[in-house]
Amino acid sequence: MKTFLQHKLITASLATVTTLSFLLPLTSAEARITFKAPENLGDAPGRRVAGAARDRKYCILDNDNERLTAIVPRSNIGLTTEDKPVLYFYVPQTSKQAKYELVVQDKSGEFVKQTYKPSGKSGIVAIPLTKSSLKVGEEYRWYFAVVCNSDARSTDEVVRGSIKRVQPQDQLLTKLKSATPQERVTLYAQAGIWQDSLNALAQLRSSRPTDAELKADWEALLTGEGVGLDKEEKSPGKLVHAPLLLGQEAPQPL
Repeated sequence: MKTFLQHKLITASLATVTTLSFLLPLTSAEARITFKAPENLGDAPGRRVAGAARDRKYCILDNDNERLTAIVPRSNIGLTTEDKPVLYFYVPQTSKQAKYELVVQDKSGEFVKQTYKPSGKSGIVAIPLTKSSLKVGEEYRWYFAVVCNSDARSTDEVVRGSIKRVQPQDQLLTKLKSATPQERVTLYAQAGIWQDSLNALAQLRSSRPTDAELKADWEALLTGEGVGLDKEEKSPGKLVHAPLLLGQEAPQPL
């Protein structure tokens, strides 16, 4: 009798664990996405975390010394297949007088500038390139700043890096045609096309904010080998789990 009762208790316990496992969010180790950084790109000059600006309290209202951070790989360069890609940045909380400024420069030195009014909240923002089109095969430098005082630009917080538009291989194009939105995220990541993978996943997360699998994929993408954005934080996980400021909370063009 004792053996029979013990068997029933063990069986019940296993069933409970199995049931709970379906309810728990996926960990990054269980996520299905892995970014494979291209080996032939090298590292581009840049800074993905802003340095300490003078008088940052003039318009940045945080208590944790949060820094403006570009959501890019450690190489500081992201690939895209789009002529007008979307760049992503973690921004600290700001006062009303602050603005964002994106400058994109080609190899000849020609540049375009886009400015935005922030929502004031801290989180990850999407900044689409709207005033210029990238050419296939060319590398562009970008600079993104939180501008606190237009008359004293030394108070800016600035990050900088590069972006390059590539032509996807025929094999990738064939797979993309029949892929689901989530499969497209993985295909871009495996091909090393950072900007397209990040943007596709961000849009999915925005449409399904409570999806545990998408949260796990997001964490895996931002913390994987060659990216390691969690290593840039004073409070591990803060940037990775920051809210996406899209839709009504997105920065507004000026």
